[in-house]
Amino acid sequence: MYPYYVGYIIILLAGSVIGILLLIRIWGVRSIPGAYGLMLAVGCVTEWSLTYVMEIFSTDLAEKVLWAKLEYFGISYVALGMFIFTMHYSGHGNWLTRTRTALLAIIASFSFMLALTNEWHHQIWTDVQFTNGLPLGPLSLQHGLLFVILTIFQYVLIAVSTFLFFQVSRRSQSLYRSQSRIMLMGMSFPWLANFMYLTGLNPYPSLDLTPIALTLTNLFLSISFLRYRFMDLRPIAHVSVFNAIKDGVVVLDNKERIVDINPVGTFIFQNVGALIGRDIKSLLPQWNEWQASNSHTEIDQEISVELAGESLTFSLRTTPVLDQRGKRNGRVLLISDITEQKRAQIQIMEASHLKSQLLANLGHDLRSPLGAIIGYAEMLKDGSFGPMSEHQAKASSEILDGANQLLSFINNLVGQAQIETGKIVLREYPFDVNEVIGPLLSTLNFHAYKKGLKLIEYIDLALPQKLIGDQFWLRQIVMNLVHNAVKFTEKGSVTVRFLRRGQDSWVIQVADTGIGIPLEAQKRVFEAFEQVHSMENSKQSGFGLGLSIVAKLTSIMGGRIELESQEGRGCTFTVVLPLKEVSKEQDDIAGQPV
Repeated sequence: MYPYYVGYIIILLAGSVIGILLLIRIWGVRSIPGAYGLMLAVGCVTEWSLTYVMEIFSTDLAEKVLWAKLEYFGISYVALGMFIFTMHYSGHGNWLTRTRTALLAIIASFSFMLALTNEWHHQIWTDVQFTNGLPLGPLSLQHGLLFVILTIFQYVLIAVSTFLFFQVSRRSQSLYRSQSRIMLMGMSFPWLANFMYLTGLNPYPSLDLTPIALTLTNLFLSISFLRYRFMDLRPIAHVSVFNAIKDGVVVLDNKERIVDINPVGTFIFQNVGALIGRDIKSLLPQWNEWQASNSHTEIDQEISVELAGESLTFSLRTTPVLDQRGKRNGRVLLISDITEQKRAQIQIMEASHLKSQLLANLGHDLRSPLGAIIGYAEMLKDGSFGPMSEHQAKASSEILDGANQLLSFINNLVGQAQIETGKIVLREYPFDVNEVIGPLLSTLNFHAYKKGLKLIEYIDLALPQKLIGDQFWLRQIVMNLVHNAVKFTEKGSVTVRFLRRGQDSWVIQVADTGIGIPLEAQKRVFEAFEQVHSMENSKQSGFGLGLSIVAKLTSIMGGRIELESQEGRGCTFTVVLPLKEVSKEQDDIAGQPV
């Protein structure tokens, strides 16, 4: 046996082992599009290598011819498998309809059948002999016309596969560019080997180097698969997903050059010539300024673009592209059309302004007649128009209570509108703490008395008698907290406390013995138009503005609000405010603003 036969057989067997191991690995990801094509290609190379070993090793001519025929199974289908895999990998899998795949498979099967029946037509091999007259070694074959035609078919499939891998290697980024280049390098070996075999340039003319070349292809596939997770096959979905994204997507390399852009991105940067390879700063002159003004060098900006005579607004955001080592390798620029969102925001702001204006006008128009109603009801109740019967006194009290509730609703609506538009201005003057609750006691006591509740007032002796603050809005805080407590308390009491807390703070605290607030709802009670839904409070009326206004007024005053509550055991709302004591000079100048 020639020494190079032994070496050749060892290489083929090693390649077969690699092929079997690779098949086992690919089988685990067979659900990925294109995986079956790659399995077919690797399996055919493995079958071709093993049967070629048997052809060389056999000494009987009939056995050698049999093994040569069996080789044609691998020879016939290897290019088809590679073509199927490449079509899926490059994003052209939709081209492989059942009809087209079946047609290609029929041509490959026809090649194999011709080899099996060569004795009838001699179109694959016209002459079969021992090489150099020696039984050990490969056959010496003279090829027929159909062999040439079928070889051209195989070359076409391999040529298309090579071209597609070349395209992917140019388009892909970083990791996947390495994948496709390794595959492209592997594809070059069968081209060279088969060309050398067919042209007689083979240094060992009696040996077909194509199986060795395909073994090297398998080896490169193995490296790509094991090192780069080649069968992850994200480039398969790249074209379809990348092009289907409705936002503009621009991929930049680490030198800020455009390496990929989807159709929407091309449309946004229209009439600017070829985009691939251009520096992004040539399209966005403010790029460096944006990078300097944004943290971590990532960009989040709004840009206006004129498209088809219409001014559109886009949100422009970048995110880094990292390689396997976590090193920055470029960035992705996402451009989203937010024109409708901006228009909607403008409309919402205009509507909010109109709402606030309407509420302010409505509040003014309603407060005047309500003031008259409340004034005359109080005069009737006090006997200014003469003595009243018990029923008349009760009726006047109901009128007064209803009018005060309506006034409270109107004040809350107007207050919410003023808060939203930022029109609340604190007018801070010295005031007596008793003056905060004093004018409210008549209304609050009547409201509590109707439900059989006891209203308790307590002022801490450690609290200075006079403080500085906006008395009007402080009363609004007390009124809303007490109204809320009375509304959700069916029996027991409501306690209002004015306390000193430390050296720098004082508090308004309202505690009740009502239904309480579930823990999961406690964060929501301070949101505008938000009410806790339960069986107990479903009968209560209101807009859900009282606590929201209290929270916002407290924030404007530089304080905070605290809530302690257990479901079924009442609530305690504590408004903590900065303690501003009245100096002697301020006390002497009554009514002087601070």
